[in-house]
Amino acid sequence: YPAAFMAALMTSDYDDTDRLAIEISECKTMGLTVLSPDINQSFAEFATVPGTNQVRFGLSAIKNVGVGAVETLVKERTENGEFKSLEDFLKRVSTRTVNRKVWESLIKAGAFDRFGDRSDLLFTLDDMLAFGSRYQKDTASGQIDLFGSLGEDVVIETSHLVLKRS
Repeated sequence: YPAAFMAALMTSDYDDTDRLAIEISECKTMGLTVLSPDINQSFAEFATVPGTNQVRFGLSAIKNVGVGAVETLVKERTENGEFKSLEDFLKRVSTRTVNRKVWESLIKAGAFDRFGDRSDLLFTLDDMLAFGSRYQKDTASGQIDLFGSLGEDVVIETSHLVLKRS
């Protein structure tokens, strides 16, 4: 089980960037593919993808992403399903736990690639965090929206957040 062995080895060395680089290179030599982190597929530790010769990058190995943030988002994903969009992620995961520094690191590592281009996501990060903070604050306070709904799921379009730069 070479993929499982390498996943375990990389998990044990997750905080040593030089060792990880060597181990990722060794995976390539062994015919294993190391997949980039993914907000819907990755766990805290490196893991094998069942039935393949692939290892999924662990979220805890990303610099500036703490164990608390990883545990929070993995728990949310496990309990309520995969994140369907950036809006869904912003609504479900606390911006206090997954703060700006964590967001930047996850975006730069490729964990949000399924939702857009990294440079566009970084460009709109302040707007996304403001939306998430405002939504969570309003939800926690029981704020009623303009149409008087309370407790109902209100769909808010955040497609305007991912802006294209010229």
